[in-house]
Amino acid sequence: MRLSTSFLPSTNPIDETTDIAVVIDILRATTVMTVAIANGAKEITTTCDVQTAREMADAITPRPLLCGERSCVPIEGFDCGNSPAEYSPPRVAGRHLVVTTTNGTKAIGAASLAKQVLLGSFLNRRAVAASLDPNASVALVCAGTDGFVTLEDVLFAGAIVSHFQSQFDQHQLPTLELNDESQIASEMWRSWFGPAMGEPSRTHAAALAARLSQSRGGKNLVRAGYEADLLRCAEMDSVAVVPRRIAIRAGASIFGR
Repeated sequence: MRLSTSFLPSTNPIDETTDIAVVIDILRATTVMTVAIANGAKEITTTCDVQTAREMADAITPRPLLCGERSCVPIEGFDCGNSPAEYSPPRVAGRHLVVTTTNGTKAIGAASLAKQVLLGSFLNRRAVAASLDPNASVALVCAGTDGFVTLEDVLFAGAIVSHFQSQFDQHQLPTLELNDESQIASEMWRSWFGPAMGEPSRTHAAALAARLSQSRGGKNLVRAGYEADLLRCAEMDSVAVVPRRIAIRAGASIFGR
């Protein structure tokens, strides 16, 4: 396996040689989209631009839910913001969603040339790891926050890298090639949580949420009044679904199960 981590989408550009890109925006885009798909959303179309999102929603029948944020807060006139709490089964089951966010949908766009694109969050950490082909070229693409590296995305990348390092050390993986950012991410994860956390618990979620609160993205959420989302985004391995790109249309990526 060749496992490359990008702390920002611009640091290691994705091209057609990348088999799988895992886009990571823990706070909160990829967490929200994981929750939405797990709760029955039919499809999620992502785009970087607010006006494009509005135009897409107007062109689809029946009209989809228009979802997203700028600077952590819901966009005026949109149906949903960017909190996992908003994406309950009664709200999203069977629905098409159009989503635009400050950082996450840009990272999805940056990863668009990969053969496959998956969405990763702590909620589906094990499911993401299990879905990665050990013979593939895999890119972990951190969205960052407003153009800056952010701790929560690097932590998740480190959790994935650490998982495969453990497999390699136990001779369950024949080869493992890591770039420097992958090694840095893994060292951060292991220094805080060890090589593995075992079966996750409320204690683990609380410890992770406390770490997330120290990041640039976490501090932004607290200032915006969304501190409760830190724990929602830290519910490790609570979802078995991995949203994956199923189509690209007019520059937008469409995700489903």
